[in-house]
Amino acid sequence: MKSKLFLSFLVSVLACLGVNKMVCAATYSDRIAAIVNSDVILESDVKKQKQPLIRNLINLPLGIVPPGKWPTEREILDELVVIHLLEQEATKKGISLDDKAVDASIESIKKRNNLTDEQFVLFLAGNGLSFADYKQLMVRQFRLTKLIESEVTRKTPISEEDAEKYFKKHSSEINEEYQKLMEGMAPAQPPEQEAKPNVPTEQQIYKGGKIKLRQITLKFGGKKKPKDIKKVMETAKKIYEEAQTGGDFGKLAKKYSQDTWAKSGGDLGFMDYKDMVPQLQKMVEHMKVGDLTPPIRTGDAVLMFYLDDAKNRKEKSIPIPERTRKELEKRWKKEYEKRLAEKKAKSAQRRENPNVKTETSQNASEADAKQVKALGILDPEEAKEYSKVRNKVITIIRSELTQSRMKDWIDELKRNSIIEVKL
Repeated sequence: MKSKLFLSFLVSVLACLGVNKMVCAATYSDRIAAIVNSDVILESDVKKQKQPLIRNLINLPLGIVPPGKWPTEREILDELVVIHLLEQEATKKGISLDDKAVDASIESIKKRNNLTDEQFVLFLAGNGLSFADYKQLMVRQFRLTKLIESEVTRKTPISEEDAEKYFKKHSSEINEEYQKLMEGMAPAQPPEQEAKPNVPTEQQIYKGGKIKLRQITLKFGGKKKPKDIKKVMETAKKIYEEAQTGGDFGKLAKKYSQDTWAKSGGDLGFMDYKDMVPQLQKMVEHMKVGDLTPPIRTGDAVLMFYLDDAKNRKEKSIPIPERTRKELEKRWKKEYEKRLAEKKAKSAQRRENPNVKTETSQNASEADAKQVKALGILDPEEAKEYSKVRNKVITIIRSELTQSRMKDWIDELKRNSIIEVKL
């Protein structure tokens, strides 16, 4: 029973704290792998970049790892060098990103995979990532995509003449080439030995010192009817999600909280750790400054706490019980196998039906082709066939031009940079 309670508590901590306190099971050296201008790439960065989940997140036309291939560590290092070059370039050009777009994308991913916040954070933990790490990766992906669109995609225009000439020369290969292109976009699957969760062996806790908390209280009301409780819980969830995605907890407390501290933004002031009740001590032990708890239901209300500040705390590592780690691994494996089966099924369906196209998509392609003025490159029969695959032809050409332009651009960035590979 105690193990089940501890597991439940740990999963709750994972969900609300994003496993920032957890120490990864694998121990990475911090030797310098490469230096890119002023940026340092550590060997640990290379190891982390090999995690299957991170590999799935990399959807940039870097041209380093062949499509469908699981990368070597040297390829990953080369990839990181290019990513740092691109990030430096994005900074120079002042390319910024709206956090709301990233938050909306993460919410969409959770909904698409039918994952609760708790399940999502647990899945990330099994892949050696905290929620903050994951969001940072998403920000990088969005930002570099924006940079590439500006510097590459917009500078590789495709004319109708290019498309028709390509079709005339490769008409019998269009479907096959398009199929290869689509399959190459699918994330590569790691070797069996790589597909393992990086479940932490320890968790960090913080004891002593002074703690400054902020609090939001949502009361159920006198009669506590089920519909009233449900309404309060929905409001609590809304507040929690807003705070998780960058909302100011103090302002949210002023707006929603129903206690005497609401006017001060829920500020409870500094408290001595030793003077706290055991339950509150247990909670703050697992929190860093900036962390908040998910909604906590009590008899009369729902509470949320935010760690606003802390002084003179002592950090301590404590082991996670083996039984708990095995349960986490079991859950991760179940999620991994489910997603792997879905990917295999989709891949098999594409192989069996390479030419399947929805009626809407085909009609759209034909409609686009009809609006284009005849250039005299194709005879009537060829023009009819071209109208059916025009979008595929443009996709293939765009991919080839993008890869070529990317290679030239990256080579130019490298020539103008100081890069030192240590490993």
